Amino acid sequence: MPCLDDLVERIDRDFDREHLASFWTLEPLLAAFVQHQHAAALVNRELQQLCRDPSYMGDWRPNQLMLHRGRGFALSIWWFERERRYLHTMPYLGYYVPLGRDPLRCTRYALPGAYDNAVFDPGLRIERIGRRNVQPLQILPLHGDRDVYHFHVDRPVPVLKLTTAAFHSLEWLFDRDTGYAVQANDSELSATQLRIAAYLLGQLGDAQSLGPLQGLLRHRHHAVRWAAIQGLGWLDADAARAALRQAVQDEHPHLRRAAQRTLDAAS
Repeated sequence: MPCLDDLVERIDRDFDREHLASFWTLEPLLAAFVQHQHAAALVNRELQQLCRDPSYMGDWRPNQLMLHRGRGFALSIWWFERERRYLHTMPYLGYYVPLGRDPLRCTRYALPGAYDNAVFDPGLRIERIGRRNVQPLQILPLHGDRDVYHFHVDRPVPVLKLTTAAFHSLEWLFDRDTGYAVQANDSELSATQLRIAAYLLGQLGDAQSLGPLQGLLRHRHHAVRWAAIQGLGWLDADAARAALRQAVQDEHPHLRRAAQRTLDAAS
C-alpha cells in the first residue's frame, strides 16, 4: 500500500522532469494511493494536529491542503466549492480524482491551433469537445497543453490533484458564453511577485536597485522584463533608454511593440 512517502519516492523515481510525457506513466501509482484511502488518513492527521496544537498552521490554503510540493510536481486536496466565472487554461499536466460521494462533472474544450501561451490574443476562441462525469475515485487526466476544462459544481466536491510544475508562463481566461479569450494572468506567483518588486524598487528610487532591476531584464517571463524596464524608468533614465533599445529586439512581440511605442513617444 503506497503511503504518501512511498508515492512521492516512486514519482521521484519514475517522473522525468525533462520529458513531461513520462508524467502519464504515474496513473497506476496514483490509483493505488487513492484506492487505499490514504488521502482521508492524511486529512485526519492534519485535523488531529490542529486540535492538539492551536499554533499549528500546516500547509493549508483557503480551498486546499497541500500534501506535498516536490521537485517538478505537487500533490494536494482541493475543495471545488463553486464554478469559476471564466474558463481557465492549466499551465501544467495533471490528474484529478474526486474523493467524495459525488462525481466531478466537466466540459472539455480544445485550444485553437494558433494558440501560443506566451502571446495573448483576444481573437482566439476555444471549441467545445464534450462532457464527462468522473465518478468518485476515478482518475481524470488533464492535458493542460491542449485542453481547457469547465468544472460544473452543484455542491462542493473534494478533489485530489497531482500536477506537474507550470510549464507555461500565462494562465488564459476564456468567456464561458462566447469561448473567446478575455485576459491572461501570470501562471506562477513568483512572476507576479517579481513584477511588484520591480515597480516598488523604481518607486523607492534607491540607486542600489539598479543592478537587481537590470538583472530582471533577462528573466524568462516577458512581463517581468517589462516591469524591470518600467522600474528603471523611475530610477535611471539612461539605463531605461538602453533597456528599451535592447527590448525592441526582444523575442516577445508585445514587449517589442511596447518598447518601440515608448521610444517613439519619448522622441
